[in-house]
Amino acid sequence: MLPLVLRVHVTGHEGRGLRLWIPLFLMWLLLIPLAVIILPVLFIVCIVVDVDPFPALAAIWRVLCGLSGANVEVEAPRASVFVQVL
Repeated sequence: MLPLVLRVHVTGHEGRGLRLWIPLFLMWLLLIPLAVIILPVLFIVCIVVDVDPFPALAAIWRVLCGLSGANVEVEAPRASVFVQVL
């Protein structure tokens, strides 16, 4: 399943933090028209490069679905950022 929510937590060196919940399902709705435009280009490129387009499309789908559950944590001397894909 595609990830639907992105949770971002930024903490400053003073201990104060900012928590954001970003709804990714709205982004997916906005990207549908773009995907309709890019899909024929992807098929043409796959045919030119001699790659089967259906496994390539399936691999892209698996990568997008695999993002769900990913955690990224970045620490710096003055701040830390934690990103969680739900």
